[in-house]
Amino acid sequence: TYAKPFLKGEGGTNVPYFQPLGEIHLYSSDFKYDKSLRGNISYVNSLTIIALFILLIACFNFVNLATSRSLQRAKEVGVRKTIGAGRGQLIVQFISETVLFAVISMALAIAATWALLPSLNLFTEKDMVFDLFTNPLIASLIVALTLVVGIAAGFYPAHVLSGFQPIKVLKGTVVSDALPGKTPWLRHGLVVIQFSLSILLIISALVVIKQVSYMHSKDLGFRKEQILFFPMRGENLQKNYTSLKNELLRYPGVASVSIGYGFPGDMFGDGLMTVKEKPDVKPTRATQLMVDEDYIKTLGLSLVAGRDFSKGIQSDESAYIINETAVKELGLGNPQEALGKTLSWPTWRKPDSLKTGPIIGVVKDFHYKSLHELVEPAVLHIYPQAYSKVAVKLSGDNIEAEIAGIKSLWNRFSPDYPIEYNFLDESFQKMYKAEDKLKTLLTFFTGITIFVACLGLLGLAAYAAERRKKELGIRKVLGATVQGLVVLLSKDFIKLVLVSLVVASPVAWYFMNKWLESFAYRIDIAWWMFAVAAVLAVLLALLTVSFQAVKAALSNPVQNLRAE
Repeated sequence: TYAKPFLKGEGGTNVPYFQPLGEIHLYSSDFKYDKSLRGNISYVNSLTIIALFILLIACFNFVNLATSRSLQRAKEVGVRKTIGAGRGQLIVQFISETVLFAVISMALAIAATWALLPSLNLFTEKDMVFDLFTNPLIASLIVALTLVVGIAAGFYPAHVLSGFQPIKVLKGTVVSDALPGKTPWLRHGLVVIQFSLSILLIISALVVIKQVSYMHSKDLGFRKEQILFFPMRGENLQKNYTSLKNELLRYPGVASVSIGYGFPGDMFGDGLMTVKEKPDVKPTRATQLMVDEDYIKTLGLSLVAGRDFSKGIQSDESAYIINETAVKELGLGNPQEALGKTLSWPTWRKPDSLKTGPIIGVVKDFHYKSLHELVEPAVLHIYPQAYSKVAVKLSGDNIEAEIAGIKSLWNRFSPDYPIEYNFLDESFQKMYKAEDKLKTLLTFFTGITIFVACLGLLGLAAYAAERRKKELGIRKVLGATVQGLVVLLSKDFIKLVLVSLVVASPVAWYFMNKWLESFAYRIDIAWWMFAVAAVLAVLLALLTVSFQAVKAALSNPVQNLRAE
């Protein structure tokens, strides 16, 4: 009933939306007119998926290394089978070993979590507690995760090891998880998956870093530096805002002062605007910026047509200044043609009455909201009934002294309330706090993923060098160079990394485009991001594999061939 007059003429059905209290923090990131800092469930889900990626890569590494090293335990399996061990017993034994590894790893992870929790709380500005004794749900999940990871990672290696035939292994026949002369598809497939995930994260990190940098450096259309703003609190201050403004302007460090409602980065209202000369144009919703005569000067907005408000012109109290987007949306042609047209707005205090006046100026579009949102039609007009904020442009010669002077003046006008001030540039920085944290976390997780993938590749390279040491010895005796042997051992792995690039690139392009869709102003995903990811992945793989390849190539061929 209360809202009905204000919703008059909306042109649609307005349905109240009730949200459960438990969903407010994570499920309100797209709400308008709510400047409270919120979480974002999509970022939580993304980071959870990345954590699962890292866990998956670690499991793949274990499977790869366990099956690759199966030759070293082949004789053990042969002896156990000879003395009566069944395949089921061997599978249970090997899975039990893997679960034990998982238990030890989980214990180390819990210790690391406790050690790193203070730093994490500092980074997230939260007060999280990790207590297994008072939270049985977390303890149960940790136990379940340990068992699932241990069993899942150990099942395939246990299956391979338990399948060895004792006669062959005791005779010294070479065994592996691949058939003789066949490609070990599982190991190669797992390497491709690992590096695909790594490349996916590298590309994602580059896109996020570039987008965050773009948001912080983009010209917003106004000057946000050295502007301090604060809400007016207390009846005395609300009634005497003109005196407060005049007193502020006497301070030597104050360049200009504006009082109003609707400063960039703050709360906004909106309303339906009609143009008297355009009766066929439907009422257009526009952001209402209730300003005074110094708003444009204080923020450094650019007038593209007409003039600013003036204290000396009484009729300016009913006049309007609009932005370029409003010119287009209201069907006014160009900024010059918009001047003089008559606008009407149903006032907030009395929705049935209209505030009608001419357009006296047009300002260049400026981003008064975050870059997640398009610049909407905006209307600037003088409306003292809504004044609630003060913006002070400081000279910057001595910020601390200037703030101290403002606090002293505040205490004279509103001694019962503490001043709560912010700087405009800091308010805009807070808008992108979630993206800044995402950039940091994604970069960190990408580094961990690459490190874990390279560890697995290092183990596989060592295994490949060990299996081919006799071949390398013969090649070296026949005149092969160290460089040639390094290329021989490295080329197969580099091929796998290139396959990973082909797999990861379209996936990264798709998901990062989806992420960028949440920004009205965004970068384009450039080819060089994929090139950087490719070069970085190949270099890391080459360095990792080359370490083992050079070691094998420099080994004494006599030692490798003496048993032949």
